[in-house]
Amino acid sequence: MRGAWAAALLFTLACGDPRTRTVHPQLMPPENTLDFGLVPVLNEKLAQVQVLNVGRAVLNVSAVRFKADPGPFTLKAVPDAVESGGTKTIDIGFVPPLEGTYGATVVFETDDTDNPLIEVALTGQGSTRAVMQLEPTALDFGRVAECTSAVKTLTIRSAGTADLIVEEIAFTDDTSPAFGFVGSTRTPAVAAAMSENGLPGQLQLTLKVTVAAGTEGPLAGGIRVRGTDPDQREVVVPLSAAVNRAPVPVIKPPGVGAPGMSVTLDGSDSSDSDADLPLAYKWTLRQKPLGAATSLSALDQALTSMTLDPALPGAYEVELSVTDAAGAKACTPARATVVASPAQKLLVEMFWDNAKTDIDLHVLRTPTSPVGTAPDDCYYANPTPDWGLAGDATDDPQFLRDALTGYGPEVFGYVSPAEGTYRIAVEFANDHLDTHPATGVTVRVYEFGVVQGEFRKTMQSTGEFWSVADVAWPSGDVTALQQ
Repeated sequence: MRGAWAAALLFTLACGDPRTRTVHPQLMPPENTLDFGLVPVLNEKLAQVQVLNVGRAVLNVSAVRFKADPGPFTLKAVPDAVESGGTKTIDIGFVPPLEGTYGATVVFETDDTDNPLIEVALTGQGSTRAVMQLEPTALDFGRVAECTSAVKTLTIRSAGTADLIVEEIAFTDDTSPAFGFVGSTRTPAVAAAMSENGLPGQLQLTLKVTVAAGTEGPLAGGIRVRGTDPDQREVVVPLSAAVNRAPVPVIKPPGVGAPGMSVTLDGSDSSDSDADLPLAYKWTLRQKPLGAATSLSALDQALTSMTLDPALPGAYEVELSVTDAAGAKACTPARATVVASPAQKLLVEMFWDNAKTDIDLHVLRTPTSPVGTAPDDCYYANPTPDWGLAGDATDDPQFLRDALTGYGPEVFGYVSPAEGTYRIAVEFANDHLDTHPATGVTVRVYEFGVVQGEFRKTMQSTGEFWSVADVAWPSGDVTALQQ
């Protein structure tokens, strides 16, 4: 019994108490050489040195460095500690600047007493190279008209034995803000040494120059393209453009017109500061009174004429655009307004918004005159009533225009109204079996060519009457009647 106890005591003294045993980190040494293999020139390849801790304590890593000149090798990431049983890596990048073989040594320290200092030899070879070709080598947009833009394309082509990586596409600092890219210029972008069709890969850039109004030329700048071609890391493609200033259209004041008058429109004062002559002219009638029978003659000449509708007053708006001999068009057309002031001191105009229905205008000699009864109702059936001196047609009103279809207008005119109060009325004459006969009617009252009253109402069905307004003369007061 005593012998067994003595043996146990000797074993304990020899081995120590397990509860007080010390644990240590232990590095599994990595391979002493790390080969990056073949890498295209100026392309980066990443590789790792494995740091494996097979001990029971944390392994601390420190002083990771290159033993001498690292050349084209760089440290990308280094660990500071590795847990028991864990693995981390020292990440290293290799970018060969030229074709050839390169080497370096990476060194790191640990707190593993058996492996305090580790060296790993690095090797790699630059094997192929990218070649960058740009076409064209300069972009000249030529003369670009003011208020327009022009587009050109730049091709970046791979012509080497390695993929071309385009790392940056940007304008140089001195580039005019008139130049811009169309579409994405995101980088990095790759033009393969050999694409799927068996031809060298390429990238295409679309560029635009925009010449805003008032831009002064010439315009200049450059596109900076940076890539992995070792012989030309960066290429600048010059940009240039000239400005073709837009011609300026001018319409001489046309003056005041009158119904039936022929008005001359003169654009001969139009000019072009670049002297790109002769100018081409284009006249357009933009607006006219509703129902007016009016057109322009000689639309492509500096001088044109317009005959105003013989019965309708109102405004006629014309527009003139000019184009110079080099193709530049005016940035903004010129516009002018001719107002047709009627000879009639009192004029009433009516139009509507339903082409199927028939609406009739009536002007009554007095507010109590019955509608549709001669001689006190001036309308389509009694167009020239004798309201002044008996037998004197010069002092009578006229129903100037009747409209049976379309949107009107119907027009009443009175050159020299006699003293009194005149009533304006509207009759829904016929719906012509329209399934939706409701019609919006507008009545305008002109005095000496100026609108003194405008009235609107939606009339629903045949036989409906609308007493619109009373006009007192010579005061010219227009009184709207209850609708």
